[in-house]
Amino acid sequence: MASSEILDLKQQQRQLHHVSEHLANERTILAWIRTAIAVITLGVGINRFSLFLVEFSKIVPGSRTANAHAEQLGIGLVVLGLVVMLGGTWHYVHVARTIDDETYRPARVGIVLTSLTVLALGGTSLAWLLW
Repeated sequence: MASSEILDLKQQQRQLHHVSEHLANERTILAWIRTAIAVITLGVGINRFSLFLVEFSKIVPGSRTANAHAEQLGIGLVVLGLVVMLGGTWHYVHVARTIDDETYRPARVGIVLTSLTVLALGGTSLAWLLW
C-alpha cells in the first residue's frame, strides 16, 4: 500500500468515527424525547384520574375524600416533561457542537446531579405514597 492510500484510509476512518458520534448523540436525544413523552403522558393521566376521584367522592356517600394534590401532581409532571424536553434539546445541540469542534468532554457533574434529583423525587414520592 502506498502512503497516500494509508492516509486516505485514516481520513475515512476519522469521518466514520465522526458520523458514529453524531448518530450516538441522536440516539440520546431520542431517549430524552421518549422520557419526556412518558412523563407528560403520566401527568395527563394522573390529572384526568384526579377528576374521576373528585366526582366519585361526590357520588358515593361516605367515601374517602379525593386526594386534592393529585391534580397539581399531574400538572407538575407535565411541566417536568416539558423541562426534560428542553434540557434534552439543549444537551443535544451542545454535544453536537462540541463533537464538531472536537472538544467534547462528558458531563459527569450533570449526570450525578440528575441522578440525585431523581433519587430525591423518588424518595419524596415514596414518602407521599406512604403518608
